[in-house]
Amino acid sequence: MGNGKSKLLFIIDLTFLLFFFFFVYKGYTGETTIPLKGSILMGLVVIAWFLISVDSNILRIDTTSHTIDTLKDIFIAYSVLSTFTIATVAIFGEFRPNDKLILYPLLFSAISSAILRLSYRIINRQFFKYGYRQKSVLIIGSRGAARQLINKLLSTPELGLKIFGILADTPPEGQLKKYYLGKIEKFNKILGTHPIDEVIIAKPLTEVQTITRIAESCEGRGVRFYIAPDFHNIIPKWTILTSLGDIPVIALRNEPLNVFGNRIVKRIFDILVSFSALLLLSPILAFIAISIKMTSPGPVLFRQKRIGSNNLEFTLLKFRTMTVQSPAESNTTWTLPDDRRVTPFGKVLRQTNLDELPQLWNVLVGDMSIVGPRPERKHFVEKFSMEIPNYRTRHLIKSGITGLAQANGWRGNTSIRKRVENDLYYIENWSLWLDLKIIAKTFLNPAAWKNAI
Repeated sequence: MGNGKSKLLFIIDLTFLLFFFFFVYKGYTGETTIPLKGSILMGLVVIAWFLISVDSNILRIDTTSHTIDTLKDIFIAYSVLSTFTIATVAIFGEFRPNDKLILYPLLFSAISSAILRLSYRIINRQFFKYGYRQKSVLIIGSRGAARQLINKLLSTPELGLKIFGILADTPPEGQLKKYYLGKIEKFNKILGTHPIDEVIIAKPLTEVQTITRIAESCEGRGVRFYIAPDFHNIIPKWTILTSLGDIPVIALRNEPLNVFGNRIVKRIFDILVSFSALLLLSPILAFIAISIKMTSPGPVLFRQKRIGSNNLEFTLLKFRTMTVQSPAESNTTWTLPDDRRVTPFGKVLRQTNLDELPQLWNVLVGDMSIVGPRPERKHFVEKFSMEIPNYRTRHLIKSGITGLAQANGWRGNTSIRKRVENDLYYIENWSLWLDLKIIAKTFLNPAAWKNAI
């Protein structure tokens, strides 16, 4: 177990689930053989738990995280699993032997998972707090990133890292003086005579020769080392290390959807939701189409070019809510409250968001996603790009029917800057759970409906 995803933790969680399903089944029926239908249900639960584990933080135990965050991750993961299991039983009624046979195992598993994780965190933090299992760390550098790093290690003993000393050509000031061992030229001597577990090089990138020499010495002696380059004033704080083939590079923005597996998960979700919604809502879609035809002249659907992912245009579909107008007018005119172009029935569609339903087809064919930044017309993309920094960053991912900005009420004639802030947060923090929360918030948050015009 560590701060990364743990396969062992996945196996333990799965063992809890299967054990409690068997334990509860035996307790209620007295039988030790699970029937075929029950085995099929367990197989579906295993698949669901695998998908949940892959796309959540449930397999991470971070000794520095807050208890509430750990419990929240467990609650979300098991809530989704419970919803899936209950829905499966409801759809396929033959799986339904007894509600308690379904809910109790999930409850017991969630409690066991919480106890396991919290116990692990508490035990490790106590070990680290009293000096056990701590790694001895030698810091190279005394300025900028080195000072931040040292202060972090001193204030966070649960990281399990103990400062052995500091080597720097310029002695540190204040309370850090007591850790000062001398100039960097003493590095090889100290490394050869003291039990150093790890070396952290916190030097400016301009000192590439010093960094290379120290790294080679660490490699030669089999000592683990890390580089915390002092460039925090050059590039943004939130950067990630990635690679292009076998070449390590630094990215300025975390993009979960740049990972192929995450894109597959999101696409499967989009297909399932859009197909199911189109199927279930087909009577409503037909009723709206007939109503539009009966209440105003013109086509049922409104088609308009919008800018989507990778700055490419696609044709967005909506139910027509306005009188027919020229493309030049519709492509460059912002909709305002009490807009005279909106038909009476169109106003109802806009205020209930039913005019957006044809975009489910855009999602199904791959032009859009259920959740993502709302697409905009080329005229306004060019205008906002000149006025708002990072506006075009929204186009790194597919546009959505709804998004974080819309769920928070930033829609209609509201702040474009706030929309961009929300969209960038979404791009950098995407998860399937965030999509689910945004969908729920779109329906339940009054602010999300307030500016529908």
